Amino acid sequence: MPEPIVIKEGAIFIADSHENENRKNFLRFLYALKSGEIKTPQLFLMGDMFDFLASECEFFVKFYEPYIDVINEISKKTEIYYFEGNHDFNLAPLFKNVKTYPIGAQPVKFVSKCQKCVFIAHGDIFLPFVAKYALRFLRVKIFLKTMNFFDKFLNFRLSKRILNKLKRKILDYKIPNFKELAEAKVYRYNGLCKADIVIEGHYHQGEQYTIGKQKYINIPSFACEQSYFVVEYDQNIKFARKSVKV
Repeated sequence: MPEPIVIKEGAIFIADSHENENRKNFLRFLYALKSGEIKTPQLFLMGDMFDFLASECEFFVKFYEPYIDVINEISKKTEIYYFEGNHDFNLAPLFKNVKTYPIGAQPVKFVSKCQKCVFIAHGDIFLPFVAKYALRFLRVKIFLKTMNFFDKFLNFRLSKRILNKLKRKILDYKIPNFKELAEAKVYRYNGLCKADIVIEGHYHQGEQYTIGKQKYINIPSFACEQSYFVVEYDQNIKFARKSVKV
């Protein structure tokens, strides 16, 4: 087993930007990273950065080409870890220098400089059996290639319809009793290995909770708040919220 990767001072965690033709804030964020306006040694992309992206789907690969290009450019100088979500998967062929983690490989164990065990995942794990394997079927390459063939034959009408439907999806919401959900998630993580810290995206809540001696962190939805978390160290690891809102 390889040693867990250490989370560095200044690492950025960003999630759920759900970029489409109406939302371009994540692209501006990426250009700020490329120019050096925003600096980080590590970038954790926590999934659902796009409304839909899979390497087998030609329309979406072309649609998001500027994002793919700039992420690949940034990855030459910055460590990037991409936790695939339920809107973006099978990404390894698109990002040569990015470490991508498919849903089946999540959660992934990292460590802090103060040797805290940190589990990281997009968040859509520990699902019921039927939902779990239904979502995994949608990621099967032969299925996606077959759909791409018919989509291309139809002048990409299927992809355009998907994109049009997703851009109307409501992303800004609050989950009642989210702390109880977080406690249940931490319990499930503990079934794998005792975690000091659990970090997820997916839920769009942007909350941090102390649960006993453990910490649960949900990264805010960048689509809604244009904010992200930056790692700071004193005696312990901390997650400070930063915003690019004008």
